[in-house]
Amino acid sequence: MKSNKFTLLMHALSIVPAIVFFLIYVIRDRISLFIMILLLILFGINIYRYIKKKDLLQFLIILSLVGSFFLYDIYKLGNTKVPQTFTDLTEDQSVTLFNFSKPQQIDKICYFIGINENVNFVLEYQDKNTWKKFYSYDEKNFPFSYRWKCAKSKIKTSKILLRITKDAMMLNEVRFMHKDKIVEYTANRKNLNDEPEMAVDTSYHSSMFFDEIYHGRTAYEIINNRWIYENTHPYLGKILIGLGIKAFGMTPFGWRIVNVLFAGLMIYIAYLFAIKLFKEEIYGYSAAFLMTYSFMHLTQSRFAHIDTFGVLFVFISYLFLYLFIIKQHLRLLIYSAIFFGLASAVKWSAVFASFGFVAISIYLLISKYPLQKRFEGYKLLLYGILSYALISVIVYALTFYDIYLRTGSFQEIINYNLNMFDYHSAIDATHAYSSQWWSWMLDMKPMCYYRNYENTLVSSITVFGNPAIFWMGLISIFYLIIKVIRKFSLEPTFILLAFLSLYLPYIFVDRLMFIYHFYYALPFMILAIVYMLKDIVERFEFYRNIYFVYFVIVASLFLLFYPVLSGYAIEKTYIDTWLKWSSAWWL
Repeated sequence: MKSNKFTLLMHALSIVPAIVFFLIYVIRDRISLFIMILLLILFGINIYRYIKKKDLLQFLIILSLVGSFFLYDIYKLGNTKVPQTFTDLTEDQSVTLFNFSKPQQIDKICYFIGINENVNFVLEYQDKNTWKKFYSYDEKNFPFSYRWKCAKSKIKTSKILLRITKDAMMLNEVRFMHKDKIVEYTANRKNLNDEPEMAVDTSYHSSMFFDEIYHGRTAYEIINNRWIYENTHPYLGKILIGLGIKAFGMTPFGWRIVNVLFAGLMIYIAYLFAIKLFKEEIYGYSAAFLMTYSFMHLTQSRFAHIDTFGVLFVFISYLFLYLFIIKQHLRLLIYSAIFFGLASAVKWSAVFASFGFVAISIYLLISKYPLQKRFEGYKLLLYGILSYALISVIVYALTFYDIYLRTGSFQEIINYNLNMFDYHSAIDATHAYSSQWWSWMLDMKPMCYYRNYENTLVSSITVFGNPAIFWMGLISIFYLIIKVIRKFSLEPTFILLAFLSLYLPYIFVDRLMFIYHFYYALPFMILAIVYMLKDIVERFEFYRNIYFVYFVIVASLFLLFYPVLSGYAIEKTYIDTWLKWSSAWWL
């Protein structure tokens, strides 16, 4: 399996899906073209080396997988041009007045709201000597933040006023239109019509959707020292989102790009983890490939959600723990603790990993795994407590530095964490997309984050599992259980305990849950699949010749379902005919 021919086949499999994707989906996109050219160059290098009978470069395969993922993830990720300047409007201010040079027909109004603080407002137009209301916005369940919104009207006037009737908002841009042409105006507020080059786009491409209205908005508030809106999760995820905002502005591309980069890094970590576990390049490549073509991994990394950061940090924490067990260098255990602290500082879902740390420690003791004298017996537990109960907690606390800089009070950090605990303890809600923990690996109930209809086209962003990965993953977990029972060896036990620690705790969670909660366990399910495939290869010689058939199926399903994972507009008949495999799949 180490021959040049086999390696070239691996590289071909890593790039062919990207070529197919480019030909089917990509329309006039320079970034995608640039990435595709780079991928072809990488493949060309190995083809040249193959012809010259030189050893092929394995690392180019992983670069190709990560590059392919960036091609899928960055394409139509988000606009880099949305309104940036704004005016803060509050209830206690005088009205905002829009003046036209002469009476104008207005058949549509569009506006872009930045930060919405539970605002209500009305628009009124002057009709002779009276003012008449023709539009009102009443905040309902969720803050309408960083989005374009348009509404039809049918008025003729020379003056329009905007009156805040409740709370406040950041207003970035206001457009009045007639027959899709902008009607010019002057206003008594600045920055409301100073960016006419910004196209009105109400789709996800130029607006926030789902939990972006919390995490993306809060990232901006942290950067700009404004009042913090979302305080139900720790700080670190929003700080990381903020790095993209600093680099690319408060734009959809800006608040999403860091997630993409972390997701690409996770593919490399999957490769590295599998290499350490299974000792062969082919299995590292296999793990990276499955991560690349995971539905959930793509969707979760395409918007300003914080889970990708937490999943990556947990994954790295477990990698260092495994390396510690193999090499028994204390610094590796400390690195594991640091990344566990970072993961917990993104989202408390990561704390479940601690159950795996304890279970693995118990395994090492009862299996009498050969440990250095300084780590034997109770000493191992003491080092574990020192690392995960002290170092991790310190790292976690340090990520709240912004609160201390704002307030100068450690008590405010404590209060913030108490508020998180109270919030999650008190959640008592229902949701159409909620699902039970046992249904996640069966892919029974996807969750739709975004859906928009335009004529016969549907744009949908839905999170669920690649059936070829999830259903194979279910089989592989049972296989690991049998394997561990029969042979209590380190690798299958480590993978299984890590997976179960991030999955089984949801049995005891009685709050609202969704399929995306499975994301933390996904990397270890992928390692379980690779472990099972490795055993099949070693036991059945013929399978070596068809090893990549499974991966072709995985990539084919990814390309088939890509539109509903990414928001790519597609005919509804395509979804109904080819993608809706179950009546519960609300795609």
